[in-house]
Amino acid sequence: MVRRLPVLQSRDGDDPRRPNWQWILIGAGFVVTLFLPLAMIGAWLAAAGLRAGGLGSRHSIVLGVLPVALSFALACAVSGALVGRFGNAVRQALWGGLLGSFLVWGIAALSGSLSSAHLAFVALAALLSIGLLSAWLGARLAGRRAS
Repeated sequence: MVRRLPVLQSRDGDDPRRPNWQWILIGAGFVVTLFLPLAMIGAWLAAAGLRAGGLGSRHSIVLGVLPVALSFALACAVSGALVGRFGNAVRQALWGGLLGSFLVWGIAALSGSLSSAHLAFVALAALLSIGLLSAWLGARLAGRRAS
């Protein structure tokens, strides 16, 4: 005789979905959690690239910023994919990317990396644009398929 575990079935009125605000916080948490280790790898790659090449100042700025920006885009895309797949809608992934962008900007501001108001504004604009676009793209690509 094969023993089977009982399966918990939800009744017709029970919907186990999380509220939308929880998916926004989960998305923002994913952005920060995924970005921090990826940023360390990106900063290491940027430093290695700057040591290796004797480039002009414009190229060295791009080479220094690009790996970290790509790591932020990857973190937002993966977060958007997770929230878009398991969450309620693409909208929550976008809000999660927006909140995650503000959190990452706040971490950078608290660390003293944003020395001038101009730099802080440019960094916030870049984080918001990269974060929203990447979260939207990740959510659209991994969105829940209607069955």
